[in-house]
Amino acid sequence: MRLLCSAILLLTVILAGCAEKKTAVIPDTHPGLPKRRPVRKEPSSVRKEPAPVTKESPPVTKESPPSTVLSLEVSQEEKDRLKQEAMSRIDGAERIVKQIDQNRLVEDQRGTFLTLQSFLSKAREALSLEDFLRAFNLADKAQILAQELLNSLR
Repeated sequence: MRLLCSAILLLTVILAGCAEKKTAVIPDTHPGLPKRRPVRKEPSSVRKEPAPVTKESPPVTKESPPSTVLSLEVSQEEKDRLKQEAMSRIDGAERIVKQIDQNRLVEDQRGTFLTLQSFLSKAREALSLEDFLRAFNLADKAQILAQELLNSLR
């Protein structure tokens, strides 16, 4: 009986909500955006008609500033080194893949194997696009996954 009373009291409190109005203020996070007004949360028992929707046109600017793209400037020597390392890692991962008996893989291992193949494919693609840093990172991930998968089968 005591449990039932507690449950009813808790349910009553939850359904009744809070009677006081709450105001949430969202701080301005970007100086270029229009200022926001405080948002008032009304208790769920008070219903108001929705406010009419008005569209504010965005401010007209003559020119947009050029977007800045972050790029990694590396020397030709560094590019050559990354290319060589990526190719070496791709080859290493492929050697490990050849040692894996796909028939012995359980479901989770098959998923890992597919991810590993995806990394290798993307690494080769990045290599062909001369994105050597990306190729290196993908090939490194492929090689690590291949080694872990091979170790889990032993």
